[in-house]
Amino acid sequence: ATILPQVLTDGDKAPADQRQILGDWCWARGVELAIEHNLPFKIHTGYYAGNDRMPVDRIRSGHLTPLLAKYLDCRFVLMHIAYPYSGELVALTKHYRNVYADLCWAWSIDPFSSADFVRRFLHAAPINKLFAFGGDTGWPTSAAAYAIQARRWLTRALQAEVDEGLLTEANAIAVASRVLHDNQMDVFNVEAKKRACLADAG
Repeated sequence: ATILPQVLTDGDKAPADQRQILGDWCWARGVELAIEHNLPFKIHTGYYAGNDRMPVDRIRSGHLTPLLAKYLDCRFVLMHIAYPYSGELVALTKHYRNVYADLCWAWSIDPFSSADFVRRFLHAAPINKLFAFGGDTGWPTSAAAYAIQARRWLTRALQAEVDEGLLTEANAIAVASRVLHDNQMDVFNVEAKKRACLADAG
């Protein structure tokens, strides 16, 4: 109770341990609210946008394991394939029942690594836990461009699976539908949310 006023007053000058305690409480409360309202909890992992400010030792998704394990009833959506630590994210998604991977704009960060991530994911983790694209930009033109880029590179990744005899064309089309649409609709419970909104409005 006494930490909040001090951090609000002192800001960055407040002791680091007190800021950490407050930050941990805020995160935990956010996760609890997500569970209460049946919402996924999205977390940025991996590469930072911009330049000259990325603490590479802090961006790994593996740092989240205590949170993931403590709140197994929360659906965590980890973003950007935790680039460049994407293998770790595949392992987390495979191991934890409550973890999902969202490529978001990873296709623009590194399209070759993103295509490789999709292929590795297909052979290691449940396909219903992968989202192939999520545009997190404030610019409509960027969202459209990122969507085009994601479709092109996802097609390349799935075509490689077909060419190597690892998927049939029908399988690849089903995977594309799932990772571009169906998984997100299921995890975000979109249809139930629509029905609830209509019931509340009517």
